[in-house]
Amino acid sequence: MSALGPLSLLGPALGLLELSTIARGVVVADAALKRSPAVLVSSRTLSGGKHLVIVAGGVAEVQEAMAAGIAAAATRLIDRCELPYADAQVWPMLVTGGVVVPTDWTDDADAEAVAIVETQTVCAAIAAADAACKAAEVVVRDVRLAIDLAGKAVFTLTGALSSIDAAAEAAVAAAGDRLVELERIAQPAPELRGRLFR
Repeated sequence: MSALGPLSLLGPALGLLELSTIARGVVVADAALKRSPAVLVSSRTLSGGKHLVIVAGGVAEVQEAMAAGIAAAATRLIDRCELPYADAQVWPMLVTGGVVVPTDWTDDADAEAVAIVETQTVCAAIAAADAACKAAEVVVRDVRLAIDLAGKAVFTLTGALSSIDAAAEAAVAAAGDRLVELERIAQPAPELRGRLFR
């Protein structure tokens, strides 16, 4: 189930709940919506047999929806992410069912470095991307949110080397122990620029 129009207009707040079972995920979405007028952005399955519930709306609305969802999730909750003021680049990450293929950045002179961020959960990836974008001037490029990744998530960032370093530090802190790997490449090879994943 997807909301119509640009997702950022539903905000400013964003909440995600990641469950270990699909059945409980649907119950969590129901509980969240019955408690709050927050908007259901998505309630969908993820690879690895997980379920992801995404809500958006005002800060108080999302807080209420998240509280109800967390209570309903109980022991099936794998991870959660609540962003009172989600960065503008986070919203497009949620639009296409978890896969964003970047526009061509082959000739983007500002993309002198790239960071590849891999996390155990979708929630950790969203939290890491939000923190990275708020810490430095970077651009979110490739996004894979638990699609053919056994439930993991990965996204890339480009920017000046100093910006990538600052963004990477923020992403690591936000992901915490849910970080699988963060790699940085200065001056990516021409064959990889704009198409890191072929």
